[in-house]
Amino acid sequence: MLMDEEILWDNRYSLGINIVDTQHKQLFTLVGKLYALDNTKNTKEEFKIILNELSEYMKNHFKDEEEYMQFIKYPALEEHKQFHQDLIDKLAETIKSSSKLSILKIKIRIIAKRVLIEHIVNEDIKIKLFEISKINNSLIFDSADDKDEEYSFDITNIKPDV
Repeated sequence: MLMDEEILWDNRYSLGINIVDTQHKQLFTLVGKLYALDNTKNTKEEFKIILNELSEYMKNHFKDEEEYMQFIKYPALEEHKQFHQDLIDKLAETIKSSSKLSILKIKIRIIAKRVLIEHIVNEDIKIKLFEISKINNSLIFDSADDKDEEYSFDITNIKPDV
């Protein structure tokens, strides 16, 4: 993907978790607003307004996603929360530190690509894979004699095929 190429939603990014997928689509829409601004004359303030909207939406989305992960007892929740915090911090730092609009736009494209595509494809997909493993293990344990047996799931080495 070229850096000046708009980032668009693709159904292959879908996790099958309605609230998360809906919010991911909205994040793509907000980033699309940033790309649309790039094609018009605008001020740094106009760009920052949309960036702030994106930042606030990311925070809300991350909170919802983390609550969902806690609900399903996702084993890598703390690591995922830290990744979310790092993204929020990076966005805030970029907004505050970039003095030239052209540099700000370039930096935001890099962050947007990282948040929207790499994070969904490399990190959020693990949530879906964890849920699938719970379902599969549940089916196995339902047919086993000892239903009190616990299972574990190592999420750390999963690399999805995309």
